[in-house]
Amino acid sequence: MKKNNLKVIAGLTAAMMMLTTGCAKDNAAKSHQIAIQFGSYTSVKHKILRLFLPEAKAAVSSLNLCFKRLRFKTADDPATTTDPVADGDNIDFNLGAVDISSGATALGTISLPEGNYTRIEFDLENDCASGKSISIVNSNGSYSSTDRITIKFEGQFTANADGVLTLGVQQIIDGLNSYNGGSTLKATTESISGVLSN
Repeated sequence: MKKNNLKVIAGLTAAMMMLTTGCAKDNAAKSHQIAIQFGSYTSVKHKILRLFLPEAKAAVSSLNLCFKRLRFKTADDPATTTDPVADGDNIDFNLGAVDISSGATALGTISLPEGNYTRIEFDLENDCASGKSISIVNSNGSYSSTDRITIKFEGQFTANADGVLTLGVQQIIDGLNSYNGGSTLKATTESISGVLSN
């Protein structure tokens, strides 16, 4: 009887170990290397106007962002709280100051768990040498902010292989074209979303 009990216990233990090992393997999310870049944009909305206005005279002629961290969100993730530093989805993305050009701007590569994402959030902070989280020059003047600012990209992105993710920034540029200091740069920038798509 004792031998049978020991065999049963040994068999159950072995089965439990196999099940737990299988679960651990299944739960280990597969990750992919994703190179992130901002897509190209134009500061002048209408192509005909671009014939008459040189790019330097267009609305946004300079845009500098100080990147600190980013978050990839799935459809069932809650919106980021008022303190994005405490968000569990944060990925350190401390690039520092980056001049965003009208051509594609490479930002860096991250390891991203496989999945379907509907939103990316970048936190801009004032940790850079300039002490500014964002600086813009447009046809109305030069503006900057030291506030923590979160810029968003919404849409659909499926991470299922290594690759390049190009984020559409045209809507953000369009929103900053007419900025004139009438509201805070933080409020204006956070009210605009770029485009996230495969």
